[in-house]
Amino acid sequence: MATFEAQVEGLTSLSIDGSSAPTQTELTQFLTDAASEVITAMPSSLRYLCATEDTFTSAAVGSEAETLVSGDVLQVVRSDGTINQPCRKINYRDAGRASDSGDMKAASATDPVYYIYAGKLNALPASGSCKYLEINRPAVAYGDSAVSNFPDEYEYLLPLYASVKSLQNAMASKAGNSDITTALGALKQSITNAGTEIGLAKTEAAEIAAYTDTASGSNIETAADGIAIAVSKFQADNSDPALFGDTTQYTTGEGLTRVNAALDVAISYINGDFPASTHDLLLNLADVDAQLDSEDIELAGARMQQASTTMSAIQTSINIAQAHIADWNAAVNALQSEISGFSSEVSSRAALVSTKVQAVQSYTGTANAYLSQASSNAAEIQSRLSVLTTEYTWLEKQQAKLQADYDKGIQIMRGA
Repeated sequence: MATFEAQVEGLTSLSIDGSSAPTQTELTQFLTDAASEVITAMPSSLRYLCATEDTFTSAAVGSEAETLVSGDVLQVVRSDGTINQPCRKINYRDAGRASDSGDMKAASATDPVYYIYAGKLNALPASGSCKYLEINRPAVAYGDSAVSNFPDEYEYLLPLYASVKSLQNAMASKAGNSDITTALGALKQSITNAGTEIGLAKTEAAEIAAYTDTASGSNIETAADGIAIAVSKFQADNSDPALFGDTTQYTTGEGLTRVNAALDVAISYINGDFPASTHDLLLNLADVDAQLDSEDIELAGARMQQASTTMSAIQTSINIAQAHIADWNAAVNALQSEISGFSSEVSSRAALVSTKVQAVQSYTGTANAYLSQASSNAAEIQSRLSVLTTEYTWLEKQQAKLQADYDKGIQIMRGA
């Protein structure tokens, strides 16, 4: 005959070993519990098949010594010296009266009694040879194929009961599936990691906003405003310095007007009847030429001296014009330096913003990778849950069928 383990495996489709659900140790317990439950459900006619006979010598009340293995005693007899007399059961509270020969409830050799107290069995009168039938709950191992002192026709109930309990154990193990627990842990960690990366991206984005937000006076906005202000000074009227956009630069003696005035003076010395209508530079040089032709060396020398003085005055006016041009260039250079400084600041901040944008993209990319990983974890969980649900449903249905078979077998046995 197949072992009980093989029978359970055949009924449940489970593979049982030392580390399965259930384990072989747990299956042994299920089989032992099954034997106990089936015996309890047996009618009296069958319970005698599960009993063993033990002997003891009756003792005085208070000196009980026979310890019971179970509380299921079928019968007790006491020898009267010739035959075994059946003992009637009494309550322990009547034990004292039963041991008093003068009491109306006194026990005798032909009318003995027995009682159970504190897990111990005793009979009265004392000092008699006694026998009793006790149902000892058998220990049934997973490798056994039969049970001693058990009716063969109802042994099939043991693997049925054990199968029901084994299926319940297997269903319970599905709830603690380690693969799903691992996948859930991975899902949680992936989401946590994604949240961390998103937090880092938010920090970088906040710093970008601080550099670029026009409403908050950011560094880039301030530098860009500085450029705009410096550029506007090239055209603004009455600014300091005022350049191209200010009419005073060209009309009332400021800026380039001064250059123009100084050059006009220089021109007037050359060909502008200055310092006299007969003594500008061109006229003096012409007069020198005329005097040389007439060989009036003295007068020619005087005219040359006068021409030299005029040329010196021309150079002075040109120097004045150059000085005004230098002032103009200085103003232009100052504004250009200011613009350049602000432009460098904008470029520097823009480069920093670009770096932070790249950081944000990196963090969000990593976060997306974690979220993708989380999606994979969730898909794995869903897949495993689908398989577990299918397995659990089959186990549940099979358990219900086997439970029905077991219950039917118990009813048949009780009617025996």
